[in-house]
Amino acid sequence: FPSHDTVNWGKVGDHIFGTKVAQRAGIDTNYGKNTLYEVKAEGGMYHDKKGEKVECKPGEVYGVWGRNDIFDAQLNRLQIGQKFGLKFTESKPSDMGNDAKIIKVYTTGEMDQAYLDSIAGMGGDL
Repeated sequence: FPSHDTVNWGKVGDHIFGTKVAQRAGIDTNYGKNTLYEVKAEGGMYHDKKGEKVECKPGEVYGVWGRNDIFDAQLNRLQIGQKFGLKFTESKPSDMGNDAKIIKVYTTGEMDQAYLDSIAGMGGDL
């Protein structure tokens, strides 16, 4: 299991942007199966479970857990090597008890050519 930090959406405004480098589906969690998306950060920041601000270090890989069908569908459409951003834009009351966190997905479709070049030599024919 990857040893990187996982983004915790602690406060509205938390965000990360960078390159999608991996996606692992079907991971067993306390809440059932989930997907973990991996982002090579260009930047961003979030608040951890203690409420402390964490700066995303450029070049480091961070995990982002899947959230719901709409969010997952948007992230699943991103290609490996595609640049994108995520931002916690608002918190809405939900019938689940705790507030629903609205995480928006942004992308221009731009690919991270340097990253693609770096993995081109690894693994032969795609």
